Amino acid sequence: MLLQATLKWSTTLLLACLLAACGGGGGSDGGTSSQPLTGAQLFSQADPAGNQFSCSTCHATSEDAQGLDAQQLHRPAHSLLNATRRNAFYNGTFSEVIDAVNNCRVDWMDASPYVSDSNDWLALEEYLAGLSDSGDATEIAFNQVAAVSDFSAADISAGHDLFNQTCATCHGQNAAGTGLARTLVGSVLSAQQVANKVRNSGPTTSSYFTNLSGGNMPFWSEQRLSDQELVDIASYVESINGPQSFSCNASDHPKVGQVAMLSTLSHNVSGRVEIIDNCTIEVTEFNYDGGGPDVLFYGAPSSDYTQGGFAIGDIINGPMYNNDTLRLSIANAQQLDQLAGISVWCRDFSVSFGDGLFN
Repeated sequence: MLLQATLKWSTTLLLACLLAACGGGGGSDGGTSSQPLTGAQLFSQADPAGNQFSCSTCHATSEDAQGLDAQQLHRPAHSLLNATRRNAFYNGTFSEVIDAVNNCRVDWMDASPYVSDSNDWLALEEYLAGLSDSGDATEIAFNQVAAVSDFSAADISAGHDLFNQTCATCHGQNAAGTGLARTLVGSVLSAQQVANKVRNSGPTTSSYFTNLSGGNMPFWSEQRLSDQELVDIASYVESINGPQSFSCNASDHPKVGQVAMLSTLSHNVSGRVEIIDNCTIEVTEFNYDGGGPDVLFYGAPSSDYTQGGFAIGDIINGPMYNNDTLRLSIANAQQLDQLAGISVWCRDFSVSFGDGLFN
């Protein structure tokens, strides 16, 4: 977007003043850090200008004979072991690995494509080249197929186990939700709706795949998830979709026990946050210098605290905290459904001093 020089200067000055008032910026330096990221970091971290996905969200660096990675997860896309030695990608559409990577970045990560001589691409390319052994490096098929419609042969118990190896990559164990995707407990989704989403999810603007239904969730190809596995998983999700009732005097919410580690973005914030019971959050080893106006803990359904964010507890600016322990109460147990991340949040200027996603 082009702006008049005076307006641009004024806007920049205003932004600088707002950040100074709260003592820092948000959760990313936008790539302006003096220390370039390594290839391993570029592989495992979300792009600051994209969404919350990274290469490692969908791709493992290696898999065992059952298709499981080191975390015992079967991810939506194939392992990248020997990927740079392949002659073609995306069913023969691309001959260069950078083109395949860029298609992923644009379609699934909401990020800009890499330039071939950029430091970031060269670092990532070197890292990917290091994921190599003497094994097969032939092209891998990845085909979109229609969703199943017959669930009569479903095994819900098998679906539960399969879910915790596949969908749990984003939706968490037992569908409790993570910072990447919401909980599916009490989602009221039918098995058919789940199956449709699994087979057709993805951006409608994709330059490669057609008939996608929208969103950034990657669809599962027939090579990564069989129809019978999908039947079992979809039926399991349907089995947990009834309305759930959680009370504050219990610890039965699926997110109880999840932990978030606060990053240090400003004002020396750090600490460990754990969901203790249905309505209690405990912050331990908490550090904060007390600066900034109108600062308090903030929860949100994702790492974007400006979207659906909500206050937790009272204002905390003023006193200094040094390795302290705090207990926070939320309004009701159902609020945990919307709690994927937590931030020490400067509400006046919408700036995070430190935040983390629950896992």
